Amino acid sequence: MSKHIISFIFEKDMNAAEICELLAKHNIDIGARTSYTKNEYLISGHLVELTNFIAEVEGDYPAKQWVDYVEENSIA
Repeated sequence: MSKHIISFIFEKDMNAAEICELLAKHNIDIGARTSYTKNEYLISGHLVELTNFIAEVEGDYPAKQWVDYVEENSIA
């Protein structure tokens, strides 16, 4: 099972401690900051982990939507 790397924008209204807890909960690694103006980072994990992380951060849309999002936006 391969890992995916996608960009993640840390929204200003998000609590950093909560995001860190979610990253750990879903076994997501956070990497390089790619944009200081957009507060964007690279995150990596397996498809299921990334899908569950995004669903918890963004909302409970159908799981298929998040699977498609990760696959379409994966840079590695």
